[in-house]
Amino acid sequence: MDKNNANERLKGKRAQFVEPNNKKPALLYVVLSIAVIAIVAFIAVYASSGKTPGAVEPSAVEAKYIGRYLPADFKPVKLTEPVIYDRQIDMVPVTPEVKDGKVIIKAGDVISSRIVYFEYSRPKDSQTISLMAYIKPSGELFTGVSYCPPCGAKYHHFEADGTLTCNSCATKRDPETEAGISGACKLYPADAIAHKLVGENIELAEADLVDWEAQPLDRPVGAE
Repeated sequence: MDKNNANERLKGKRAQFVEPNNKKPALLYVVLSIAVIAIVAFIAVYASSGKTPGAVEPSAVEAKYIGRYLPADFKPVKLTEPVIYDRQIDMVPVTPEVKDGKVIIKAGDVISSRIVYFEYSRPKDSQTISLMAYIKPSGELFTGVSYCPPCGAKYHHFEADGTLTCNSCATKRDPETEAGISGACKLYPADAIAHKLVGENIELAEADLVDWEAQPLDRPVGAE
């Protein structure tokens, strides 16, 4: 009996040292599992919202003009996988085809160049409207008027810091949300125009450009 009691006491002492050590890895696995779930949930929230983590949100005065020519049910085409802009990329000019009430450019040109410039001559007044198409960091397509009302510039490029930047006034804009970040014209977002992807072509309707007018100069210029 004494021998049995001694063995039991020995097992008890051994358990005091062994069991706590077994609990530590289990606790670590629980913590890691919670962290993984949190990260996945974070990504899922942004994916469902269509936003890119770190995106700049437009101010109220900008938001008033963002998407003013877009139909309420418009959804941009997801043209590519997400893109990281970490070097300067200049706008590449392309020549559109105007046919059957559509302004047409090649999707492949946008995919390869990331940002393109094209022009449309409006029949009703012979006004030349500067247009652009680019891939947002999310991979979605942006098509719209490439014009900066205060400074009158037509050309933009991507900077290594990921911003869409005006070649003339150097205004920086978040290419995902169109919100101004810095520069004299930051409160004047580009006017988006609806598009459709038809086969290998990106199409804009001429009807959506018939009544386009430059934004009024009703916001401060020169704000940083």
